[in-house]
Amino acid sequence: MRILPTVYKAKTEIARLEKYVFLDESYREQTLEKQIIKHYAYIGSISKTVAHLNEKRANEGLAPIELAYAKEVIQSKPADALHRMVRTRYRQKTRHLQY
Repeated sequence: MRILPTVYKAKTEIARLEKYVFLDESYREQTLEKQIIKHYAYIGSISKTVAHLNEKRANEGLAPIELAYAKEVIQSKPADALHRMVRTRYRQKTRHLQY
C-alpha cells in the first residue's frame, strides 16, 4: 500500500500533472520533432513511439525514422515546456543506478 502524501504535496502534484496534460493536449505537431515529443509523452517508450510514427509515415508514403534520431530529439536542448518535461522524464527513466 502506498503512503499518502501531505495535502500540500498532493495539491502540488495535481497542479503539475494538470499542467503536463494541458501542455500535451494543446501541443501542435507541426514538425517531426514535435510529433516525436508529443507521442513520447503519450506512450512513454521511444521504441514504441518510433514504431507508431513509422507506421503512420508508411501510410503517408514517407521515409521511416531511426530510433537514434528519436533519442537525439528527446535528449536535445528543450525548445518548450512540454519538451523540458518529457526530457526530464526520459532522463530519470534511463538514469543508471549508482552504487
